Amino acid sequence: MKIKSLAGATAVTVAVFVSLSTSVVGESGHQDWDFTDAGNPAAPTVSSNASGIASAQIGVGYAGLGWQANLTGFGNQNGIWDLGLQNPDDLASDTRGWMLLSIPNPAFAGSTNYTDLVLRAVQFVVDGFIYPGDLTFSLPLGQYVGRTIVESLPGPLGGNWVEDEYRWRVAPSAEQLSLSITGAANGTLIGRIRVDTVGPSTIMPETLVINSIEKRSQVLALGWSGGRPPYGIYMTSNLLSIASWQQVGPLISGTNAEVPLVGTVGFIRVRGAD
Repeated sequence: MKIKSLAGATAVTVAVFVSLSTSVVGESGHQDWDFTDAGNPAAPTVSSNASGIASAQIGVGYAGLGWQANLTGFGNQNGIWDLGLQNPDDLASDTRGWMLLSIPNPAFAGSTNYTDLVLRAVQFVVDGFIYPGDLTFSLPLGQYVGRTIVESLPGPLGGNWVEDEYRWRVAPSAEQLSLSITGAANGTLIGRIRVDTVGPSTIMPETLVINSIEKRSQVLALGWSGGRPPYGIYMTSNLLSIASWQQVGPLISGTNAEVPLVGTVGFIRVRGAD
């Protein structure tokens, strides 16, 4: 418990009650496709997933060559899917190639918990008209977090074999994750796919910390961070063991509130969801 006096306000004290907690990490899964053959759907070359075997279904688009053991002049990359491109004479139809990854989720822990999904994709990218590397994705319930270039190796045609890392947070978790990857309009060559999933078995709130306290006329403005919504504001006139904490107003989902100042002495606390 932390007790903090408010300067400039007569006998008004803010009592902040906090609980320390951390996230508990649950199961994780890993699957790696090297595409060593033309199998479609393709099973992972390497997999560690207690919930089952993932699969990759591939759809080859317009003018795509499909699976190739290698491509002459495109370096040492083996096991390549040429997904094709958008047919310029049929713009009304989406003729781009695609991959659909179906991944049993060992991190599944119930509808209120989340899973972090990390995709690594190796593709050929040219800084120009062809093979631009503009993949698009669809992951139900997934919030896109960001992209990182892991490695870029020089290749032909002024291009590079690029390994990108993409991240999503899926909340609530699902027992089966379905990640759809759609190729670029001007062609896509995919050389490898890797997917990792990890999630907590229990989501615990961060420490609730009061960041700001300000007296504004007859109200006390509070701002805080951490904890887990909804938040409740409570007030009492003393800190004896028999003190009765009364909720002030309804529960709120935000991280700030204004509390009316009543009486000459009082204590206030902010509490997040259990």
